[in-house]
Amino acid sequence: MRRLVWLSLMALAVALPAGAQKPIRLQQAVQWQVVPEQRVVEVGKPVVFILEVRNVSGAPLELRFSSGEQFDVLVYKQGEWSERWQWSRGKAFTMAFSSLRLNFGEVRRFRVEWNQKDNDGRQVPPGEYRVEAILLLATPQGRREEIKASASFAIRTPRRYGILDICDIIQNPQRWIGKRVVLEGYNVGLNPYPNCPLCAGGPPVTREDWVLKDDTGCIYVTGVWSGTCIPQPRIVVEGTLRRAREGQIYLEARRVSPVSSD
Repeated sequence: MRRLVWLSLMALAVALPAGAQKPIRLQQAVQWQVVPEQRVVEVGKPVVFILEVRNVSGAPLELRFSSGEQFDVLVYKQGEWSERWQWSRGKAFTMAFSSLRLNFGEVRRFRVEWNQKDNDGRQVPPGEYRVEAILLLATPQGRREEIKASASFAIRTPRRYGILDICDIIQNPQRWIGKRVVLEGYNVGLNPYPNCPLCAGGPPVTREDWVLKDDTGCIYVTGVWSGTCIPQPRIVVEGTLRRAREGQIYLEARRVSPVSSD
């Protein structure tokens, strides 16, 4: 299910309903959101974002902008503060004021496509990402006001035949309990993703349990130790999915092997 992030806009900028004399605060006038078309995208495939602005003011509304650039989109890798990609980078926009008229209840959509290349033209690595969409409004005094919305998504390596994504277990654990599964990822010791539901509560069986992480989630593994080295090799773990007495789900490994290069 795609994650929708709606923001009640709290900026102090104002917008004028068409034909009105009295300004209305933006948080009473519009809603702004960004939605990735897919929550998980394979490496190298286009990532599409849908931006939506909705008039909820109760009357026709005219949104004003200080240039031809009405919005911007930035992509961050989770845990980083500097953007990996910015939509407006290298683009030219008219410097003249522009506007967008919306009837009450009307929604205007914008489609932005990203090729997974960073600002320097390099392919970004697999992992968890955050997209931030910014509505670049102008006040009647000509000052720019930014309204932001964000959503999360993941970039993963292509799934090999028979390989299960950890997010599949998170979404439907009952389907996999007691079954043999094959997972692919990295041994990251005792460093699970923050707030990962399968790793809440710490090691489920022994202190030697370790965390397997792929591009969609993480899970504790017991039974076989994969070993560690720097840089970490990608590994395949075969085993049976179990549930601990406390309810935590983990993988009882039977075999761990490095990923074949072919």
